[in-house]
Amino acid sequence: MITTSRLAVFLVVAAMASAQSFVNFESGPVHAVRVSADGSRLFVADTTGDRLAVFDLGSAFEPRLVAEIPVGLDPVSVHPRTRDEVWVANLLSDSVSIVSVSQRCVVETLRVVDEPSDVVFANGRAFVTAATSDTVHVFDAVTRASLGTVAVFGKDPRSLAVSPDGSRVYAVVQRSGNGTTIVPESVAPLPPPPTNPALPLAPAQGVIVRADDPAWAGSIAYSLPDHDVAEIDAAALTVTRYFNAVGTTNTGIAVHPVSGDLWVANTEARNLVRFEPNLKGHAIDSRVTRITTGAAPTITPFDLNPGINYGVLPNPAAQAVALAEPFGVAIDALADRLYVAAHGTDRVGVLDLAGNIIARIEIGNTPGAAVNTRDKRGPRALALHPTQDALYVYNRLSDTLTVVDTASLQIRVELPIATWDPMPHTLREGRKFLYDSKLSGNGTMSCASCHVDGETDGLAWDLGNPDGVLQSPPPQPFPFSLALTQFHPMKGPMTTQTLRGLAGTGPLHWRGDRPDFQSFNAAFEELMGGARLSNPDINDYAAFGMTIAVPPNPHQRLDRTYRTTPGNNNEADGLVAFQAQVANLPLIGQVGCTSCHAMPDGTNGMVVAALALQTPQQAKVAALRTLYRKVGFVNAPGPQKAGFGFTHDGAVGTLSEFVNLSQFSTWPSQTKDDMATFLMSFDSGTAPTVGHQATAHAGNAGSSVLLADLTLLQARAAAGDIELVAHGVLDGRMAGLLYRVPQQDFLVDRSGEGPYSAAQLLAKAGLGDALLTFTGVPPGSGPRLGLDRDLDGLLDGDEAASRYGSETAGCGGAPTLLANSEPRVGNGQFALALGETSAGAVGFLVIGLAATSAPVAGIELLVDPASSVARLVTADPFGGFVAGFPIPGGAQFAGLPLFGQVGWLDPCGPAGFSSSRGLAFPIVP
Repeated sequence: MITTSRLAVFLVVAAMASAQSFVNFESGPVHAVRVSADGSRLFVADTTGDRLAVFDLGSAFEPRLVAEIPVGLDPVSVHPRTRDEVWVANLLSDSVSIVSVSQRCVVETLRVVDEPSDVVFANGRAFVTAATSDTVHVFDAVTRASLGTVAVFGKDPRSLAVSPDGSRVYAVVQRSGNGTTIVPESVAPLPPPPTNPALPLAPAQGVIVRADDPAWAGSIAYSLPDHDVAEIDAAALTVTRYFNAVGTTNTGIAVHPVSGDLWVANTEARNLVRFEPNLKGHAIDSRVTRITTGAAPTITPFDLNPGINYGVLPNPAAQAVALAEPFGVAIDALADRLYVAAHGTDRVGVLDLAGNIIARIEIGNTPGAAVNTRDKRGPRALALHPTQDALYVYNRLSDTLTVVDTASLQIRVELPIATWDPMPHTLREGRKFLYDSKLSGNGTMSCASCHVDGETDGLAWDLGNPDGVLQSPPPQPFPFSLALTQFHPMKGPMTTQTLRGLAGTGPLHWRGDRPDFQSFNAAFEELMGGARLSNPDINDYAAFGMTIAVPPNPHQRLDRTYRTTPGNNNEADGLVAFQAQVANLPLIGQVGCTSCHAMPDGTNGMVVAALALQTPQQAKVAALRTLYRKVGFVNAPGPQKAGFGFTHDGAVGTLSEFVNLSQFSTWPSQTKDDMATFLMSFDSGTAPTVGHQATAHAGNAGSSVLLADLTLLQARAAAGDIELVAHGVLDGRMAGLLYRVPQQDFLVDRSGEGPYSAAQLLAKAGLGDALLTFTGVPPGSGPRLGLDRDLDGLLDGDEAASRYGSETAGCGGAPTLLANSEPRVGNGQFALALGETSAGAVGFLVIGLAATSAPVAGIELLVDPASSVARLVTADPFGGFVAGFPIPGGAQFAGLPLFGQVGWLDPCGPAGFSSSRGLAFPIVP
């Protein structure tokens, strides 16, 4: 019989199964894999699955999945504080999840705005980078109280490390730049004449220079200190010094545990080289840089591709050995080795501590010069076992974990980090074309060399071609068709644009000279020096590229309203001015900002004539959704975080400077201030409450702060900004929930339970019967994230193993028996996790086809002995054991009823035995 609650859940899931259940923000993992200090557990941030994956390392070379625990949206870093307590940085949720592995849930949530990217522990404190706010947040590691923030003078601090004595924390600035900036066209020399005699002279344009070049001292009033790594005093919470000129885009960091030397993975941009033909196949250098941290530090970069002849294209010999786009770094001090994950070429480089490459470990199935992008792994993060010769490699693009034997440098095993992949297959395959450096003629660069994780490198590049040809502008309606000219191939410097939010914005690139995403196929040949993609490949790449979403704007209020204070920076008045029709033009009529910068994207996709723009070149109406990411350049005397700002070449430092250009001279100064403030908080298309989290537990269930958060989330769900889900422990079991707006209640992921009102859930939390984290998720993704992970029509709770009967306590307390995941047909990672007994205890794991309830030797026997088999088990030093139970594929196994129980020889138990509750886990399709 179908109950009313079960029917309600079925209808919700069925209605949403065809909706956009997965939204990709292309968040980049940072420290996505770590090993506990004792070497007993491995933790992985499942960025696409929004979970923490926990593996048992009873055998260092055979990790066994223990649990998949929901955390925040887009987790990118993990760090265990103890074997059981793990801190997870959730990039999109602006939160840190504090997870208890034994409880299988988040026990507390800390808010960190914006883009928390990494977490480390030092001096009894937790340090968390907040990338887009250029700060490091600090918490008491035990009480979890906020201790303030440390400002970092650099763009996007992400990766963290700690000195061997724990006194210093190192924050790596990812978009640090390389000391280059722009001299605008108003003072720059005329561009050189074209080499194609059929071309007219190029339009006036700026030129990229070093800010410290004395030749431009009269035109550049500011300095670019190029801070790459900040050293933070872990006690005083102040930056004591910076290390400069490490790299342009800095990714991973490792600290030598004895010398304290820092090793930073990075790429160095060659954007001072002018014109695309001169950059062909060599736009970046992939490197690791060693920093000695003494009183007089030395900074020594090492090229990961020494000896490559960049003048030879194609160059299979270079493709066969290239180490491109490094991210993760790990140091084996005993072996004097450095490991670096070359994300672009599916290799792990092995270096000695003099920077020499001594080996390359192939990850995946494309060794040497072989290219098969659809089979790409994308090694991103590394972790070493503290006592065994095991290196763990997190492969971002395949969502797998590779275990390498560091003695033989051979791969021992590769396994999925999750039992379910929510990313659609076409997107997963299409995204690999963004990152595959082997698609370049020499294996040293990919699209992601500049579009880092689908974002930008914060630089400008002059990719013009003096030997190119003129290109016709796109056809478009009156009046935008007026006075358009052909595009000149010598276009001058242009800042790297984000790949986020491209859908529905018209022709692409700064000038609108790319009709669609597929038009960028030429870059594989003309810039990267490789071959153009086949039609199926470029179409899959485009399908992925056009779906990358823009994250929430951190400057926007959580309820999406606009600020009216202070009076001199009034967002609401700025919006009014932005939407106003301020001029009446002949033949055209009333126009205003939105005539071109149409909402919600901030662009109508049209190309506007140079005459109308009062600039040397015509340009596409720029989208406005990511303006907040372009701050850092003030274009005024003094040190700057970045050398490029707004407009196509980055010559405008701030939005205030932009609205004060001569084109807007008729605006009152107050209107300009209001407009600049409004533009900084321009809606990104993703509501600010997407990812927002609050955890309810016995200690805060009645607090006004929690109630305000939950009320906000419910209100934004009612407004259509988000869907609201919850995860955690409810009445003794792991549960997922989904909020229904009309009924104002939460459906539960198990038949016959719920629904519950928010007040009922808070009351349960207050009594200790619930420990739940509420999360705002993108519209359309709620049923998948809350109720039915794989959208197969079966609720997660109904598919999960369930406990029954009573346990019998022993010396270690009440023994536990839990399943690590759903007992699904074909789930090769299914296992049973035994716990809470004494170290070294001997026992029996019993699995049978029927349940029973019979008193035997002081315990309750819960599995029918007539249909069961038993396995001898011995508890590890932590009183646990993980029994692998891979479930074969085949429909004939679906519906097979299985029951389990573990009993231990235990002197503290009745009659010398202790036992767990029973576990029912029927095999599901």
